[in-house]
Amino acid sequence: MIIQPPVIVAMRHLRLNMQDIARSGHITRWHSVRCARNQTLAEHHYLVAMIARELMERIFGDRLSPDTRLQVLEYALTHDTPELLTGDLPAPLKRRIAEIAGEDNPLAQIESEIAPEISKRKQALAGTAFADLVKLADLMDGCLFIREEGIGRHAALVAELTERSLCERLEEARTRFPELDWDQVWVLYREMRGELGTDNRFLLEQR
Repeated sequence: MIIQPPVIVAMRHLRLNMQDIARSGHITRWHSVRCARNQTLAEHHYLVAMIARELMERIFGDRLSPDTRLQVLEYALTHDTPELLTGDLPAPLKRRIAEIAGEDNPLAQIESEIAPEISKRKQALAGTAFADLVKLADLMDGCLFIREEGIGRHAALVAELTERSLCERLEEARTRFPELDWDQVWVLYREMRGELGTDNRFLLEQR
């Protein structure tokens, strides 16, 4: 079988496809922080989706339609897919680029070009409680990973800053949607940190 050379495509014509998605287990996050192990994009997407699923259950119960649940879970499971090509840019860098560029943010433009369906999912949830819910799930996973796997003083500082961002985003959600029980976010976070509830790892390891 003759293997054809890859087709070179201009950046403005790139579209993420299933071949790219299959590489999400190789794309690593937290490259600027020393960690005991790498977290892959695939792992991050899975955990954010599972956290978002649990938060929807705790905050909304059975009030959500299957279509709404699916919409939120699809976004949670794909929200960082552009990182397959861009890599995991540090949050401070993203914020600074947004400050400089304003409405003409080149990162947002590139993401909409390479993953237009994900941009549509993001826009569909913009301004809703579900956008806050997915972002909180995203930050929760970040906090949990860096606290568990981070090494050294820098990692400890990053963990502190990430947790502060989680608290700030939680307060913003409370302000925007005070009718919802956002306390469930902190309860779940503490459970996942092992501060509340049962830690099954210890039960399994008991002699």
